[in-house]
Amino acid sequence: MPAISIVKRAAAYVTSLMEENLPPTMYFHNLGHTQRVVNAAIEIGGHCKLKRQELNILIVAAWFHDTGYLYQYKGHEDTSMIIAGTFLMQHHYNNDFIQQVWDCIEATKIPQSPKNLIQQIICDADMRHFALENYPDFASDLRQEWEVHLDKHYSDEEWRSLNLRALQHHQYFTEYGKTVLQEAKEKNITMVRNEA
Repeated sequence: MPAISIVKRAAAYVTSLMEENLPPTMYFHNLGHTQRVVNAAIEIGGHCKLKRQELNILIVAAWFHDTGYLYQYKGHEDTSMIIAGTFLMQHHYNNDFIQQVWDCIEATKIPQSPKNLIQQIICDADMRHFALENYPDFASDLRQEWEVHLDKHYSDEEWRSLNLRALQHHQYFTEYGKTVLQEAKEKNITMVRNEA
């Protein structure tokens, strides 16, 4: 089976899985977020000159990394790994490919702990929204989602300081992340700081 097809199959599978099963109250961790992470993985992976096989592992992991949210909120990554593994086994992928996909998903757990370049890329892709101009929209979506799923309620001031802390303490791992994305993220840090 040509390797390229696994990326298309993963995209089709996860898209229908999320469209059919994800609750509408997943304001942040939804199909749009997954698609943005996939696109960011391709963007960063291109700058890191990944080989085709590495890119396939990265993109498949990006598609599956949040599928666990369909079944549980906390600890969703472990469930995402099971869903990805089952899918790849059904498509007769070898253990090494599956293990690398699992390792990528595992690396996205907070606090992120990537151990190689592919894992660094998916971690940076997962936090790409920190560097987007419309970052406040994503922060607002996450706040809504936490209210529903974690019963966490914040005043505007609490939320602003939580966001500022998250942005300031977060670090990108790849060279692209430390330069291009970090520069854009700094603008969001300034913007959030100035909301006081």
